[in-house]
Amino acid sequence: MICCYKMKKNIGIWFSGMRTLLKNSGTIILSAAMLLSSVAPSVAARKQFNIGTGFIGSSMHSLGTVMAKHLQQDLRMRVTARPYVGPSTFIPLINADELEMGLTSMVAMGTAYAGIGAPPNKDVRVVARLFAMPFAFITRKNSGIEAISDLKGKKVVLKIAAAPAVSIMAEGMLEAAGLTRDDVEIVSVSGVGQGMEAVVEGNADATPGSVSMSAVRKANATAGVRILNLANADYQERLKHSSAPGLRSYTVEAGDQPGVETQTRIFAMDIYLMVPKNLEDEDVTKILDVLHSKWGEMQKEYKGIAAASLSDFVHSSQTIPYHKAAIKYYKTGKAKAIWDDAAEQRNQKLLAIWN
Repeated sequence: MICCYKMKKNIGIWFSGMRTLLKNSGTIILSAAMLLSSVAPSVAARKQFNIGTGFIGSSMHSLGTVMAKHLQQDLRMRVTARPYVGPSTFIPLINADELEMGLTSMVAMGTAYAGIGAPPNKDVRVVARLFAMPFAFITRKNSGIEAISDLKGKKVVLKIAAAPAVSIMAEGMLEAAGLTRDDVEIVSVSGVGQGMEAVVEGNADATPGSVSMSAVRKANATAGVRILNLANADYQERLKHSSAPGLRSYTVEAGDQPGVETQTRIFAMDIYLMVPKNLEDEDVTKILDVLHSKWGEMQKEYKGIAAASLSDFVHSSQTIPYHKAAIKYYKTGKAKAIWDDAAEQRNQKLLAIWN
């Protein structure tokens, strides 16, 4: 009986010890899990980066592919240029911290940040202004249309579901030529690429888009295209009061782009690299390091940025705030761009919209 009692007592002690051990182990495991969860986003962020771009064949996707290549080589992680039908589909993903980067215009990101026509995207930031993209109305070469002012009464792509900012810019281009949306027959499409297809297929007389995108070169090879001229005396004054803020005139020399046979006055819109507000400072710094060290190589691989300067990475056309790590980068003197009092004032004014 004494033996059995001792055995039961020993077993009881053993079970008690095990309960204590399991309890302590659980605490250790839970603590470890909490520690891992606190660093998991950082670790995950460094496994892969995705760059939101326009559709395959767009200027933004071409640039995004070149950037992804150099970022992947230098950061030693997988970096992918991910095509979307338009900025309105990927900017909310950046805002929600579900996409690491995106390439878009100052108009698209500005309207998204302010919440014009859609819920605001308050948590997007820019890293750098990359270049000025030539932008114009494009028509078939045999259309008989040579200038934007000739579009009166024509079928014009003015409503682009996935790129409402492009729709705004298109309307601004009409205004610069002395026309309004009431002067044309409005054609609606889902994306910029579909607008180009509508022109080639004869379902539209003109569509807005980047003159450097491969879709224009393809259309020029198959059907022949013409880039429409902004030819009127008062366009500069009209641009100042345009419904597309930041849109400005741009001169293309003969032969520089498909569909340009003589010197042509078109438009330009600034393209920015944007990121989530919560993207880690270290990641932003690494991205800027790669852009600065490989900019020369990127210029050779994507001609759209051939004339772009690193000194313009900080630019007055910004329509959303810069990421805090980017500001620090420009302030330290590591970059050619300068963060001066004017830049600080612009940035604070934009932050104040939602502060």
